Amino acid sequence: MLELKDLLRNLHLIQIRTRKKMQGGLASSYRNVFRGQGLEFSEVREYVEGDDIRLIDWNVSARHRNLYVKQLMEERELNIITALQGSRTMDYGTTTRTKFHAAAEIAALLIFSALHTGDRPGLIVYGGDAPMEFVPPQKGNQQGFLLLKRILAARLAGHRGDLDELLKFLTHGLKKKSVVFLVGDFIYSRWIPEQLEMACRRHDVIALGILDPTEVEGPPGGVFVLDGVASRTRVVAVNRRTREQYAAGVRRRLEEVAAIFQKAGADFLLLKTDSAYETELQQLFHRRLQIQTRA
Repeated sequence: MLELKDLLRNLHLIQIRTRKKMQGGLASSYRNVFRGQGLEFSEVREYVEGDDIRLIDWNVSARHRNLYVKQLMEERELNIITALQGSRTMDYGTTTRTKFHAAAEIAALLIFSALHTGDRPGLIVYGGDAPMEFVPPQKGNQQGFLLLKRILAARLAGHRGDLDELLKFLTHGLKKKSVVFLVGDFIYSRWIPEQLEMACRRHDVIALGILDPTEVEGPPGGVFVLDGVASRTRVVAVNRRTREQYAAGVRRRLEEVAAIFQKAGADFLLLKTDSAYETELQQLFHRRLQIQTRA
């Protein structure tokens, strides 16, 4: 667990990074693609050709002897839930950050985007040996600080990031329809596809897979000495053929994972710890917006 001074320093750095990235366009992309649940009356204005006649306010029009229409304002305040995998498999990295550090920064981007647009961010930490933890969604900057503090204080335990408990909670425990970002490595996880489909029918689910480059491409060639169980060690030689076989196996697994999410009705985006994930998130949001526009 991080010391308090390190925790506060990391919070400050993440706030600075995410504020800059949101100013680069992520927040506006987020707002455009995740619209509110309804519309509420804002004010009236004079009718212009092309306005929907169903929006004419006849009482105001009669008083002013001219046509006026109601202006509607989108009701935001969406629940934006970020579900982070808390297993030991996330504590791995060969770049400048581990998978969990990358997940924390992605979560911060989503949290501050939600706060920026008036939505309610919440947090779930799942997987590993510890019970699943849920921080209910709330508005306000204090909520953002609370969620980041909880993320950075997370203890990663256990080696499997199974989704079963999380999916049951999303289906039966999270009552209000929400936008749910699932963040984890997924290739080591297990879940029941039918449970995922039920969760996707209830909520808007986006799965963000995070992997280290070596998990996708394989380790560099060479001879490695690995610590084993009960102080035993193993010597492993990695050559080009081994890397190719490993990479092919990972591709098959990723294709399987993507197909499962797609069939359930969820978006899936693979991110690597060395990628510009704010740009890739913007591209995902843009694709979703194009699909919504064509629908």
